[in-house]
Amino acid sequence: MRLDGPVTREFEENMQVAANRQGEIVLAAIAAMGESLALAEAKIAGGHPLDLTGLDLEIGRLCAASRAAPPAMIPAIRRGLEALLAQTERLRAGLPVPDPKGPLP
Repeated sequence: MRLDGPVTREFEENMQVAANRQGEIVLAAIAAMGESLALAEAKIAGGHPLDLTGLDLEIGRLCAASRAAPPAMIPAIRRGLEALLAQTERLRAGLPVPDPKGPLP
């Protein structure tokens, strides 16, 4: 049985609004992560200590949250995530190589 009527249409519209908001939130979180990674790059370039604990979890959360975005927003989210990947690769390239004899001071 298919329901159709003003209540059903309003529900569907509300669900679309919620999905769009989810996509906007993900894009904002990607932008914020990009700013954090830019700060991390600057710290490395300046020779300052850097703690990346939890970075992998936060990136994982962004990826998981992106799955709830509407299909129309997926290309923008994908570009944002690809930009974060490029930033993390640059960040990794700038990190000192760990000493196999022990932890860094």
